[in-house]
Amino acid sequence: MLLYNTKVLTPALRTMMRFFPAILLAALISGPVAVAQAEPSQPPVRVVCVEAAWCDVAAQIGGGDVQTQALLATPGIDPHDLTPSPSMARAMAGATIAVVNGATYDDWALPFTASVPERIVVASLAGWRPGDNPHLFLDPAAVGKVAQVFADRLSHQPGISASDVAERLAAFRKQLDGVTDRLAAMKARHDAVPVAAVEPVGETLLRDAGLAVVDENFALAIMNHAEPSPRDVAQVDMLVDARKVRMLMSNPAIHSPQIDRLVDRAQAVGLPVVAIGETLPPGQSWQGWVHGILQTVEQALGDGRQ
Repeated sequence: MLLYNTKVLTPALRTMMRFFPAILLAALISGPVAVAQAEPSQPPVRVVCVEAAWCDVAAQIGGGDVQTQALLATPGIDPHDLTPSPSMARAMAGATIAVVNGATYDDWALPFTASVPERIVVASLAGWRPGDNPHLFLDPAAVGKVAQVFADRLSHQPGISASDVAERLAAFRKQLDGVTDRLAAMKARHDAVPVAAVEPVGETLLRDAGLAVVDENFALAIMNHAEPSPRDVAQVDMLVDARKVRMLMSNPAIHSPQIDRLVDRAQAVGLPVVAIGETLPPGQSWQGWVHGILQTVEQALGDGRQ
């Protein structure tokens, strides 16, 4: 037991010690003090996309509020020819928000979204019609529409701050404006410059940059796995051999003897061959990917501007 010399205690301490037993008794009667329990955090909204490019757009707008999964994230895959797996069907069916390109590009995924609460089909938003370019993830106008609709759908999910989503959407739109501004500047320098393409994966970007794809029938036939007409083959051969075009665009996801022959002809006459893939490279953002494509095109045209 501790002994105190009350003569050396201050009046305030003597008063506190006098009432200490009463304070202790009151605490014992009232029981243990309740500790506030933190509410469990809201789990992220599950977003499943077929293409990695759409998931990147969703991740930029959703931030920590979303968990994204792309069914196709490996470069070199052509979704036109893909045979989906049961795991892909399960992943898509377990989404809260599903994003499908559509436009015959990945229509095999549409049945997987039948029970998904929120489904975004890009082709419907973009007003795509048969015969149009289906590579909508390289169409800035389509990307802007998807960004807005995704933000609206996400904002209405339980526990999501609409103001936070709006802030991230505004940041993404600023990045998108940077892409469209660059395309406008390229168009001012290269309007109507003729180029050839073995497949139209980047045709929308090229058109927005002012370039003219002069072998569209040939490119569409290759994309649709159809045999180009002899006239179209002869035309593209002449354009390449005579350097009537400034570059040849290729798609590393597709290969055939006919495509390899055309690339060889371009290289033989010193024509630049620019590869545009259809899968977002790992670790890149959508806007970073597009700026990289445009930079390569500018360099091939002899314009090294950043």
